[in-house]
Amino acid sequence: MAIPVSEINLSSLPELVSLTRQAFVEGPMLVEDYAEAKSLYISETIPKNAGNTKKYNEIDGETYASYKAEGEDNSKARVIMGYNVTMTKRRFSKEIDITYEARNENRVPEVVGSLTDLSSFCPQRMALDLTHRLTFCTATSYTDMDGETVSTVVGDTYQLVYASHTLSSAATTFSNVITGNPQFSPGAFQVARKLTTTQILSHFGERRVMKFDTVVTTDDPATIDEVRKLMRSTSDPTQNNPGVVNVQANMFRHVILPRLATTATGAADSTKDKYWGYVATQGAPQNRWQAYFAIWEQPNLATPAPGNNGEDFHNQNWSFAAYCGYGIATVSPRGILWSTGAGA
Repeated sequence: MAIPVSEINLSSLPELVSLTRQAFVEGPMLVEDYAEAKSLYISETIPKNAGNTKKYNEIDGETYASYKAEGEDNSKARVIMGYNVTMTKRRFSKEIDITYEARNENRVPEVVGSLTDLSSFCPQRMALDLTHRLTFCTATSYTDMDGETVSTVVGDTYQLVYASHTLSSAATTFSNVITGNPQFSPGAFQVARKLTTTQILSHFGERRVMKFDTVVTTDDPATIDEVRKLMRSTSDPTQNNPGVVNVQANMFRHVILPRLATTATGAADSTKDKYWGYVATQGAPQNRWQAYFAIWEQPNLATPAPGNNGEDFHNQNWSFAAYCGYGIATVSPRGILWSTGAGA
């Protein structure tokens, strides 16, 4: 039988904190687009006392073996450093204060509700920042909601999506702009697929083969419907004849990023509704899009407890805070093709 209490506090109602901790652990799982956005990146956890920066290097080698005549020495394979980027950790937090009155006037559900909201602040910010590397992929930087300048350049110092990306050991350039910036359609997807055969190059200028496996879009309903028709139709969706097979069915997974068509503050931005991309997300780094997401500090919760100043002496408010720290960096634009849907 439950024992009634006359005061709501950490001693008499420990469930308030335990429920909050439980909700906090479950928080990231409730932010579905965080997992989706994260799946596009190479993720890792940085140990403590390892500094607040990490350098990512790109290494490339030649592709083919050379003919060896009888008795002759082997030809030597060449290896070269490609580009590199340095990632810097950024730390984020959010705090909620619960008043004495809220704790002592029988509004516990509202209090727990406020604390439950706290559990999603960090993963939601992670989702936004991961997504905004694509939202602002045609620019070299953007100013985030905190007024901080975020660089979006890749290893060759150009923006992520650019028509003349350079190579470190060849004069050839390549483009990861889907030709004409079309809106998604079966024909536009075919254009993107063709680019995977012509615009994926090593730093020696040799053609490389990557397995592109993911189509990324906003949550624009018309775009989603076009993607799903292509994914699920048994016949060619561009033909009236139902007997024509849809050869592009089940060729990719579809990642929907609801924060893709947004401003830096997360507000809706209809000018980006038609953004979409085709991405290689599997395999070794040299065989996929080399974008990195490193976590220095997993989302964690600070709760009040005796002796830790969690209760404000001046007003008896309780303070709960969430913290996290991470970095995002892209070494190479190889492995991602992009369209703004603007048709130009």
